[in-house]
Amino acid sequence: MSQAENFLHTTHRTITWFNNAFSSEDLVLAAPFQRNAVWTKVQKSYLIDTILNALPIPELYMQDVVGDSGEEVHIVVDGQQRIRAVLDYLHGEFSLDGDDVGKQWRGRKFEELTSEEKKSIYNYKFVVRILPPTLKEEDIRGIFARLNKNVVTLTDQELRNATYWGPFIKSVQYIADADTFWSNSGIFSANDHRRMLDHEFISELAITFLHGPQNKKDKLDNYYQLYEAEFENKDYMIETFRKITVEITRLLPDLSKTRWKKKSDFYTLFLQLAEREKQIPLPGDRISGISKKLIEFGERVDSILRLDEDQWKSYDANVVSYARNVARAASDRASRVSRATAFSKYIFNESGGADSQDPSFNFERVENQDSGISAD
Repeated sequence: MSQAENFLHTTHRTITWFNNAFSSEDLVLAAPFQRNAVWTKVQKSYLIDTILNALPIPELYMQDVVGDSGEEVHIVVDGQQRIRAVLDYLHGEFSLDGDDVGKQWRGRKFEELTSEEKKSIYNYKFVVRILPPTLKEEDIRGIFARLNKNVVTLTDQELRNATYWGPFIKSVQYIADADTFWSNSGIFSANDHRRMLDHEFISELAITFLHGPQNKKDKLDNYYQLYEAEFENKDYMIETFRKITVEITRLLPDLSKTRWKKKSDFYTLFLQLAEREKQIPLPGDRISGISKKLIEFGERVDSILRLDEDQWKSYDANVVSYARNVARAASDRASRVSRATAFSKYIFNESGGADSQDPSFNFERVENQDSGISAD
């Protein structure tokens, strides 16, 4: 059989089939190369309206895999959003909503439909293209990436998640999902989490930690490729990220109420602490002083950003420099470097950080000699 013929096999599967497969735990809807569930209630409702109207829906891509003992697993390669929406509706997770939904169905849950309407949903047939069971995961990822390459709603990070599966992306995924700091800090919105923008931001932090400040996100894919086969510093990076998030929680227990929850500012805060990871955790008697400095610095930056720039002259030079570089092209490399310099001078002064009376408490730029990583 030719490669082309491998992908010509299609079948029909009813919503009843999908519901039964889901109930028996034979349906895989969260394959590692899929994006997170992102559809809104209105989008889900419109799909159900389409089904109730017996209108066509784009075909699904699946792979059926049989185990050594004869057990069969059905993997949804493309179409998990559609299947999730249907299953959520069947299980009473939402009522139909949106201007595009027929008036006769608006506000109604599945259990509130008539018997005939319920049957029309159960009997609806999806066109399913079955991929060969011998396809390797990397081949399936490639197919998924091609299917979604021109879909506007797919984010860059979702495409990366479909394309890469090496130790670096797995490290980023572990950091994002295993540490509750990222979901509780207020840095990311619910949409950020759904669209994997938290993974993208953590990737930026990781690359800067490993290789120094970068220009926006334009080299992320290069580094994903670089560390696709091997990433020797995986454990070191994971440990350091956890160490820094714990320290930030000590310094700013109410992070979400401060300037530092903004991505550009958190970028500076996190990486300035990461450069000094050998001195962390900070001594208990220093935490309060540095915490006050952080809050004070953030409030002063907030204050002058509310003024016209010609009124900044009387303010501390480091506050002015930081504010100027957060207000203009905040994700450019030059702005990031300038912010880091201003931050370092204000928070970690030459005579010893927040407590200038103790010259022995002097932060040094760490070169991570043990791991072979330079923080420059």
